[in-house]
Amino acid sequence: MDVRGKTIVLVGRFEGLRQDEAQRRLEELGARVTGSVTSRTDLVFVDSLHYNEGRKLQEARRRNLPIFDDKALRNLLADEDVADCGEPRAGAISDLVALRARLLKLEREQGITEEHRAATREVREREGALLRHPYGNQVEINDYALSPCGRYLATGTLIGNDYGGTLQIWEMVTGRCVNAIGIEGGIGRPGYERSIQWSADSRRIGLAYHTDRVGVFDPFSPFLGSVTLAECLITDGATRPVPWALAPDGRRVFVNAGTPCEVGGCIVPMDSGELNWTTRDAPPAHPFLLADGLRADLRTEETDAQDDVTLQADGWVRWSRDGTRLQAQGGNRGRAEAFVIDVSSGQVSWLAGIGKLAAWSPDDRLLVHDDKGLRFLDAVTGKPNGQGTGHQGVSALQWGMRGDVPRLAALVGEGNASGTQPGVLIYDEDRFRYRLDVTPVEEGMVYADSWAWAPSGDAGAWLTTDGRVEVWSLDGDEPQRLRTLDVPSETGVLLWGADDVLVAMSPTTLRFLRAESGEVLGDFTFLHTPRAPKPLGNNYWFFARKHFAPDDKTWCAVFEEGVVIAPDGRGTESLDEVLAWTVDECLAWPVRWGELDVVPDARSAGWALGDAPDGAWLRQYWDSLQ
Repeated sequence: MDVRGKTIVLVGRFEGLRQDEAQRRLEELGARVTGSVTSRTDLVFVDSLHYNEGRKLQEARRRNLPIFDDKALRNLLADEDVADCGEPRAGAISDLVALRARLLKLEREQGITEEHRAATREVREREGALLRHPYGNQVEINDYALSPCGRYLATGTLIGNDYGGTLQIWEMVTGRCVNAIGIEGGIGRPGYERSIQWSADSRRIGLAYHTDRVGVFDPFSPFLGSVTLAECLITDGATRPVPWALAPDGRRVFVNAGTPCEVGGCIVPMDSGELNWTTRDAPPAHPFLLADGLRADLRTEETDAQDDVTLQADGWVRWSRDGTRLQAQGGNRGRAEAFVIDVSSGQVSWLAGIGKLAAWSPDDRLLVHDDKGLRFLDAVTGKPNGQGTGHQGVSALQWGMRGDVPRLAALVGEGNASGTQPGVLIYDEDRFRYRLDVTPVEEGMVYADSWAWAPSGDAGAWLTTDGRVEVWSLDGDEPQRLRTLDVPSETGVLLWGADDVLVAMSPTTLRFLRAESGEVLGDFTFLHTPRAPKPLGNNYWFFARKHFAPDDKTWCAVFEEGVVIAPDGRGTESLDEVLAWTVDECLAWPVRWGELDVVPDARSAGWALGDAPDGAWLRQYWDSLQ
């Protein structure tokens, strides 16, 4: 959070930090600290947003000032040297990734050896590996996002259990769930995209949740840990997610909240803690708001005639890779528009009318849109980049990168209004390369994601109308179909991550497979509801997350210590297909390399767990589970 030049008021007593010390350190950062809330005050830090209702806080709320909690203050004043306390563990995880790869190679050559078992014992004892199952969602998957590094997939659900929705983190290379975090109120809403967004370094994740909140979370924190790094409540009780965008650093967020300015929305810090603020009544010159008025050269009689002339990013918005610009689309002024906002000034750099279908290239250099044919704009200046291609009937756009060259896949569906032959049109930058004679799928969670670019950009994969995946080489003078892979028939999304792993997804299924060979790494169908009784009963909430149903016949239960209740006699081989040892909520270790205690019922689990808390409880209350 940048507080240079801002006037700040401190309210209350901050644990472990005297007010005079906090004032001194804030002033060293360039802020001015005063004792009373006035018209010159920019923001307030308070020791508790819920229990300190003193005069200063009441005045701050009357003046609609941003109010941050004590966690935000402590984080602001913390030494930068300790900000990345997780770095030492990054080396340990890298060592385990290398060891896992070597043992996988050894397994292919010699089968499972004593070296596999010894390594697994060490991982369990030294790294504290925990046994996890992947069935953390009790309703359909609502949204998803692949991490920028390509190593992790995040999926989210809206509601369906006592604590709301669930954020699940999947490791792509193993096809296993490595973490599940309960999210109060659930993630996003049906029909609203980008409820999940990653920071550029894949270490923070932003969520639109609980209808009216935007928050930043640690995707690799324990389920019961303090996972909310920062959150803001600035949408004035919105009942649906508003357009928003997480900055590349994961420490700022743009939110398209109502403001008194002609350039709508605000940029707020999301380092840490909680922010309460209503943007609608904020003074126009507030540093979190954007420009008070559009530049004169961007105004037109047509748009000024609208009742609401505010330029709103109500369609789509994202940050440039360097964090200096916001690239946005809107349509509330009577036409579809694209525009770029300079973050430092809050002013619009350029504004142009576009077709309703548009997409920005990953390198921030191009904007393609469909206006009676595909047309390209220079994303820095907003000026036309060429005369357009004339290709019509496009209904989805998907960018990728091949080195420094942005590559575009334009999907033309069957029965389009222009009567254009179905296919996928491939462009390098704004130059048409070739056409794939295929018929893209036009159903699913997000139509554009029926096409997936390889991270290298020299290949692509798409969902066929008969429910399979075709992988194409796009490296030569002509496209070449390489192979066809089987996926669940209801698949509507295809993503291509690191390590040559594809994920085929629907609201109720996930399949991870290697693009080169078709090898299935993980295959999950959710929302099974067996009629059989749950082995731990239905009366104890603290056992709810331990139950899982791998199919429609049986309920099982898993304990983190390595005990599994499988009433139907399942063995380690079948459990290896769904379970994994997880380290630091980010790495999955194969179950088959170690020993599991697979037992038939809760009483046996109690004895197998020994002195573990769940073991003592099960032995004591076994009779109540019958």
